[in-house]
Amino acid sequence: MPLIRSVLALRAAGGNAGALEGFYAEQGILARARAFPGCRDAVLLRATAGSSATHLVIADWDTAEDYQRWVEDPWRAAVSRQLADLLDTESDEPVVGGVFEFVPTR
Repeated sequence: MPLIRSVLALRAAGGNAGALEGFYAEQGILARARAFPGCRDAVLLRATAGSSATHLVIADWDTAEDYQRWVEDPWRAAVSRQLADLLDTESDEPVVGGVFEFVPTR
C-alpha cells in the first residue's frame, strides 16, 4: 500500500527545546496522532546541531487526505494554537507540515 509522509519543521522560540518537547509529552500529541485513523506512526526528532529547525515531526499516513483530516481535527487545531506560542514563527502562521509521497527509483 502506498505511504504518505508528513514532515513538520519546528523552531523552538529562544532555542528552548525543553519547553517544546515537554508540551508534546504533556499533551500526548504523538500518541493521539498515532491513534488517529490513517496514521501509521509519528515521531519527534531533535536536531543535533546547525539546523534552522530545532525539531522535526515526521508521520506516516495511509493517504494525504488522512493527514489533512488530522490537520483539520478540532483538537489538533486547538493544540497547534498553543504550540505556536512556543515557536519562533509569526503568530498567524499555521503549524502544518509538508506532505510527501515515496518515489520509486527502480
